[in-house]
Amino acid sequence: MTFYGIEYLQVQSGINDYLKYIVIFSALSLLIIFFILYMHHRLQTKYRDLTIIVFLFLIFISGVQYEDYSNSQNLHSASSQMVSFVKQLAKENNVNENDVFSSSIQLTDGVVVKIKDNYYVVNLSPDQNTYRLVSVGLINPKITIKK
Repeated sequence: MTFYGIEYLQVQSGINDYLKYIVIFSALSLLIIFFILYMHHRLQTKYRDLTIIVFLFLIFISGVQYEDYSNSQNLHSASSQMVSFVKQLAKENNVNENDVFSSSIQLTDGVVVKIKDNYYVVNLSPDQNTYRLVSVGLINPKITIKK
């Protein structure tokens, strides 16, 4: 079972986001270069064709990026809920925030939290305004902690 620390929950932007931005800006740069070459050599249609291809590729990538951005915003919102929940648990149990770990990056019903050496299942109310911690034991005590 994998548990996530508060630092891991706070830093959710990965290298994949940066790679997507690099691809988009590279395509945009190619579009500008090919358009300039096309305007300079108007009789050669290969630059016009390359400009159209890169422009269509840029539109496609932008659409995919917008969808990923929407999903990323939802994930960020869910992980920020978990961060505030972990901080609240640490405060209520008088422990350091670094001693509280969760089995999920999103606050959902049934999440297992580790506070020091104790494990609890979080039972959320339907409106997610209240919760109850139920002490549980692990069948497989082998855990991985990502900080």
